[in-house]
Amino acid sequence: MALDDLPGHSGSTVERQPDGSLTDADLGRGTGDDAGRRPSAVGVLARCSCGWTGPTEHRPDEAGRMSATSDWVVHMRPLWAAAPPGWLLSRSDSLQESVIELAGTWPLQALGVIAHLERWQRTVTEEAVAQARDAGSSWADIGAVLGITRQSAHERFAQARDASGSRRGHRPAQQ
Repeated sequence: MALDDLPGHSGSTVERQPDGSLTDADLGRGTGDDAGRRPSAVGVLARCSCGWTGPTEHRPDEAGRMSATSDWVVHMRPLWAAAPPGWLLSRSDSLQESVIELAGTWPLQALGVIAHLERWQRTVTEEAVAQARDAGSSWADIGAVLGITRQSAHERFAQARDASGSRRGHRPAQQ
């Protein structure tokens, strides 16, 4: 279980042994060895390389491993929902490289491009925050994506709506 677009989030299943210890499920599949030296697992859980361990212990069989995998998918869902699309990050990286290159030969032109980006960045950010809030995202979710605290996200963006509840700068659809 892995997703290349989210480094640090590779899923696996672990087996709970009779003594309570957890072992990698791929090492034994919970069956014990032929000589009976390795005890059979008593349960299986999902684990992520980020440190998360699944909340539910499942039976140590194939159905249990599938259920544990489903637990990992539930853990990953909000992360996938917040992960920027790779194609757009690639375009952003390309733009950044181009502006850096431009700054080396035409620094004033590079500054003009940067000023242009800054003019629309705030409006686009406020709109994305408003859309996220409308879709039910919490200030903690928004803050995490932006790399700021829940409180900072709220302080920075809660006033982006005017007193009527509509987004500041948002034009209603023409009738």
